[in-house]
Amino acid sequence: MEAPKSGTEAMDEHKLAEMGYRQDLQRDWSMLHNFGVSFSIISVITGLTTLFQYGLNTGGPAVMSVGWIVVSFFTMFVGLGMAEIVSAIPTSGGPYFWAAILAPKNIAPFASWVTGWFNLLGQVAVTTGITFGLANLISTTATIGTNYEPTAGKTLGIYAAVLFSHGVINSFGVRTLRYLNNTSIILHSVAPTHQSAKFVFSTFNDGTGADGPGWSVRASPAYVAAIGVLMSQYTITGFDASAHLSEETRNASWSAPIGVLMPPPAEFDPTVEALGFPRIYEDQYAEHN
Repeated sequence: MEAPKSGTEAMDEHKLAEMGYRQDLQRDWSMLHNFGVSFSIISVITGLTTLFQYGLNTGGPAVMSVGWIVVSFFTMFVGLGMAEIVSAIPTSGGPYFWAAILAPKNIAPFASWVTGWFNLLGQVAVTTGITFGLANLISTTATIGTNYEPTAGKTLGIYAAVLFSHGVINSFGVRTLRYLNNTSIILHSVAPTHQSAKFVFSTFNDGTGADGPGWSVRASPAYVAAIGVLMSQYTITGFDASAHLSEETRNASWSAPIGVLMPPPAEFDPTVEALGFPRIYEDQYAEHN
């Protein structure tokens, strides 16, 4: 016998019914779980550590820290728009379902098709890109205090193993995934040893010239700063995940928008901590000067 539904669950189902379909997915995610998935996908830890060399070469600590603030500010406007839409259309389809509803009727199927494919290709690209970055990070870390020598074949093997682990974890369903997301929130909140504020916010470095003057000389420092900001733009993506999981979140019209909107500013605190440049990176920075 089916257990009676709470008022919130009934309201969520009624919201979907108004859009023309019944609920099939189980709603067992809270607002914290929904927030956690987008927070984990943005992931300062993976974005910064895999791109530290790029950031140190294209502007250094000043561009990496100030660039994050600038990108976070403008990304908030994207988040505000997405949060407004998901509050009205809290479905697992996310952007492609939004496109079908918001586009003019004569082009709605095409708009939905294009949006869905771009969303899928973006998810594939970001998953494989971040995983390959993690494989390189694991391979490099393994050399510390050992005789391990990284090769392309070994890194590719680590890459395949990590991808396989993604599939295994997701095969257990969202119940397992939500606990990993909560663990990720805790790990992102652990502060490392900091550098001084002067070092973080005022140290500019141009390592773009391999055998001669860098682009700050050949073009301008502004150009180096502009390409350096790409590190932050690469990292602050994927918070539409909260929209995709809205159909599995309780009180979705309220919880999913918060899940979409809060990760960018929430990432700022651990980012400032990470951009405090733990002492382990001090030698890396010195190598670029």
